Amino acid sequence: MAPLLPLLLLLPILLLLAIADALPPACSEVVTCAGQVVHYPFSLNSSESDCGYPGLDLFCEDNATLILPVKSHRYRVVGIDYLAHTVAVSDDDISKYANTGGCLRLHVNLTIDYTNSWLQLTQSDSNVTFLYNCKKSISWLPAVELRGCQQQDGKKSYVLPDGGITGTEAYEYECEEVVVAPVLGLHKEKILPLTNGSFGEVVKAGFELMYNAHSQQCDGCERSGGWCGYQRNDTHGGMNFTCFCDNGPAAARCNQWCAT
Repeated sequence: MAPLLPLLLLLPILLLLAIADALPPACSEVVTCAGQVVHYPFSLNSSESDCGYPGLDLFCEDNATLILPVKSHRYRVVGIDYLAHTVAVSDDDISKYANTGGCLRLHVNLTIDYTNSWLQLTQSDSNVTFLYNCKKSISWLPAVELRGCQQQDGKKSYVLPDGGITGTEAYEYECEEVVVAPVLGLHKEKILPLTNGSFGEVVKAGFELMYNAHSQQCDGCERSGGWCGYQRNDTHGGMNFTCFCDNGPAAARCNQWCAT
């Protein structure tokens, strides 16, 4: 029986290694990118098994740009307020805008499925509307022509505060595309009426999104002291909800017998 003694002594170490292998990188780990502190419920450069809310996967590029993808479109993270549960972002398209006469060309209307999304716009947000490549000129205020966007065929583009035009009117002016950009209402109010140089700074300043743990699964997991996340199901494919705990992953919550 003596040869079994070393194995018995090694057993606790092997169990600890197994638990460590089962866990993703520490959910409580704090990392930085582009001067921003990133930690749970956000994940950074997430793998197939990571903790954090779905849709809050951030990507760090050259430690200079922090990106939040929303429906495959890129938004630059300006700041994260973990106490208020808000993240300030700006459309990454703005990075391609040249202040010296370039055309501020946005491509995506932000749409959020409030039933399933972890993100939602806040009451601090407002809108600015862009009308691109319009065949007919818009001469009435508060529409402002976008400098640098005029086409060789004479088509022009415009920007105006939210509510200044309807879909019917946009059709009337034969505009090829209408993009509504969220902005912070406070910033927009300071520069109204819009001028050809002011709207670019308003869009660049971005807007706020609130993240909300509306999932009963995550709520129960977090109240039990865990971090909610997902792990790949090697048998059936897809991702299974997982509650990551200090002593390893659980199906629903940590210390289930004392959680309420």
